[in-house]
Amino acid sequence: MKANMKPLQSRRAMLDTLMRHLDMVRLSAGVTATIATLTLVLGGCTGLIGGNGDGNLTPEQLAARAKWTSSALPVFKTNCVSCHAGSDPATAFLQGTTDLGMRETLLGFDPQVVNLEAAESSRVLTKGSHAGPALDATQTSAVLVWIQAEKDAAMKGNTGPQLETAKFTPKLCTGTAPVPGDASDCGAANIKCCPINNVPLDDLGLVGAEIDFVAQPLSDDLYVTDLYLKASTDGVYLEHPLFSSWDADTTPGTLAPIPDKIDRFFSVKLNLAQSPTAPTCPGPSCSLIANGAAAFVGFRPNRQISISFKMLEAFHPDTMPPPAPTGCGTAGFASFLTNVKPVITTCQTQCHGGTNQGAKNAMDLSGLASATDNNTCLQVRAHVNFQTVGQSGVLLAPDPAGDAAHPFKLSAASTPTLANFQTALNTWITVEGM
Repeated sequence: MKANMKPLQSRRAMLDTLMRHLDMVRLSAGVTATIATLTLVLGGCTGLIGGNGDGNLTPEQLAARAKWTSSALPVFKTNCVSCHAGSDPATAFLQGTTDLGMRETLLGFDPQVVNLEAAESSRVLTKGSHAGPALDATQTSAVLVWIQAEKDAAMKGNTGPQLETAKFTPKLCTGTAPVPGDASDCGAANIKCCPINNVPLDDLGLVGAEIDFVAQPLSDDLYVTDLYLKASTDGVYLEHPLFSSWDADTTPGTLAPIPDKIDRFFSVKLNLAQSPTAPTCPGPSCSLIANGAAAFVGFRPNRQISISFKMLEAFHPDTMPPPAPTGCGTAGFASFLTNVKPVITTCQTQCHGGTNQGAKNAMDLSGLASATDNNTCLQVRAHVNFQTVGQSGVLLAPDPAGDAAHPFKLSAASTPTLANFQTALNTWITVEGM
């Protein structure tokens, strides 16, 4: 593949785009001819493109619209339109002059809030309590029924290639003093056993590009650090990577995907330059994905995983890379120094400052003493769930009622107390999330 040449998107991505934006449009003869040509190119799929009126919609599309009207729309009108149908383009995912217009905006909103690849992880379901109310179980179920119907409509007849890696079993970092990349002793002693997982993207059209990460078992969960995207000679443009764990299905001998419950990388967009040689990390051809760390709750370490993408193409020379994460800026870092630093010093001295290499790999607090370098603030921020703050790893780890796999716990008698620790962290998280 030549540099700067974008590979074709999967048929799923292209048909999904058509499904979102064309079934409400009155098609001219010229546009109809263009779509007919595209349909032939994609392998002769028929019955997928709606035109003027319901008469040209497939049964699956009609069912999806019915579920929108009967199930999802009442929930959104009751809970969401007062904030999300306004003029602010960053939040107006329900903007529209008609009910179906609201549906079109919601399905096509960027960053994605409805995920047809993994309906349960859609942002409209996982957002939780924020400035508005969280959906209750009944409301969540009603919206999920609609999203699944939209997925069925978009995927009807599409059996083409997918934007998803092959399933693989992650190599686990199990050493008692593991250093990422040091797998010199993966025997009985496991003193230095921390292999790096290399996930090639060759089969998805980017020969030589890959995703790298370190995986550590946390009881029945999987903790990932050092999560990098590396470009190839074509560079790489990536949007919305989604990790899924493959567990036993209800049918013996089959597998079913379990997507990341909070879909934490839904807004990720990376545009990395071409790399004629092995890229240097970090650098213009190698970048952390988000903060480079994630705790995947419910991902059993011994199960296979896969990674799917909303978009995966060669470097976009006409597109500037998205801005770096703004976390731990002036206000956030100041709050971190005032509130978090005093209560997290114990974590640094006992484990996360280097005494325990595995703990340091998970959250590096070795730079806590600095009043100018915000890297430690970013390390802690990577363990905050801004969608559901109470489920943040940094809050659950020292809580006796939280993460059972974490060996160090705070209490009402410890220094700091658990309550003081949580109050300090939450004060900073509020500032950081603004």
